[in-house]
Amino acid sequence: MTLKNILLAVCTVATGIMGTNVKADTFPSQPLRIVVPFGAGGVTDLTARTFGKAMSKTLNQPVIIENRPGAGATIGANHVAKSAPTGYTILLGTNVTHAITPQMMKQAPYDPLKDFQSVATFGLNGNVLLVKSDFPANTFEEFLAYIRAHPSDINYSSGSVGSSAHLAAELLKQEVKGLSYTHIPFGGPAEALSAVIGGHVDFMFSNIGAAVGQLKGGKVKALAVTTAQRVPQLPDVPSIAESGVAGFEVVGWLAAFVPAGTPADITQRLNSAINTAQNDPELRKTLDAAAVIPVIATSDETGQFVQNEYTKWGRVIEAAHIPKL
Repeated sequence: MTLKNILLAVCTVATGIMGTNVKADTFPSQPLRIVVPFGAGGVTDLTARTFGKAMSKTLNQPVIIENRPGAGATIGANHVAKSAPTGYTILLGTNVTHAITPQMMKQAPYDPLKDFQSVATFGLNGNVLLVKSDFPANTFEEFLAYIRAHPSDINYSSGSVGSSAHLAAELLKQEVKGLSYTHIPFGGPAEALSAVIGGHVDFMFSNIGAAVGQLKGGKVKALAVTTAQRVPQLPDVPSIAESGVAGFEVVGWLAAFVPAGTPADITQRLNSAINTAQNDPELRKTLDAAAVIPVIATSDETGQFVQNEYTKWGRVIEAAHIPKL
């Protein structure tokens, strides 16, 4: 190879390296997408759209929300896992996509821990234990006593097998001795709640934001929340942890993920944009009303939290002997 060709080759490599650095330094230079692996409406869609609007101010680029529901949220999650690791395609992942569904499948289409890079945490969303207004228990302690006194007669509803509402009840059964009840899954949270109101089932764990309206209507009553502490939306309702089940906590969570291999500086840029958005007054007003608890976390902290949740729910699923799909 001649000296001229060698110098040309070196310049070509240097140009490529400089091009990569410039691309990272100027990120983003085009619109971004947040993929929501659930249908429009609901807390996941609301969170994505609210954060997308706030993030666009910081990133100076449009943030497009794309709903890709189906197959227990794995279609949307798998789409992002297989996308180019450029930072322009972001997944709004949840405990369903990263801690529950993959462990309930015989063969998941993606590895929730290896195929993604954690970016940041959007927030947490707790559940509340609901019973019909005339249920013969007015406190969580009375609820446990009633369940123990009727070991063969109690059933509960959820929106689907593997939902946080389903597994919250299974975790409670595993944490508190002497409880026995049967799970009856429905076609969604609204149907599961209707079953409680109609007296077809005895109780359910419902998303707090979705339950507030029904509680105001007086058709159901709240006995306890699954968050570690009480929540502002239901200040008079104790947590299960403070009601005698130490350490009990079940939260739905929403976090941002990009494909594995995404450059660290791009991940940090997105993390900063999401954490900055947490302080946006308009965002907080919207998400506080939906009972989404804000969380500011680094990429590593988010990743560790996801790992812990994966381990926790894997144990619950195994102990409950839930058949794999």
